[in-house]
Amino acid sequence: MSNYGDGLTEALGAYFEELQTVGDKAVEAIKEQIDIETDGVERELTDNTPEATGGLKASLKRTALSGGNRYGYRMEYEGTAPDGTPYAKVANILNNGTSTIKPRRFLTRAVRKLKGLDDRAAKRFEEKLKGIDG
Repeated sequence: MSNYGDGLTEALGAYFEELQTVGDKAVEAIKEQIDIETDGVERELTDNTPEATGGLKASLKRTALSGGNRYGYRMEYEGTAPDGTPYAKVANILNNGTSTIKPRRFLTRAVRKLKGLDDRAAKRFEEKLKGIDG
């Protein structure tokens, strides 16, 4: 530590350790909330994706994002229908409708569940901070 013996160095060291703990708790809270929200959206899409043949529902894939400091998931309809139309396009058409197809809004409803994610993550973070002495 320091040769000064005034306690300032020790106090600053303790402060910086607490800041690190708070930062770790923030990251942990955000990751937990992202996992919870992704599970909810995936469940919503699985339950509400139209399934005339089952191909569209089966094409829904959840992929973890990786690289750098990114954390999260990508959810998309992968592959193509037997007629060659990408499942992502089929899902979009069924969600929004056309002049001959009534919109189902299953994607819109699933994404709408993410509204307020920031507030829920902040609440989770505050709960984690309650365990820190301070």
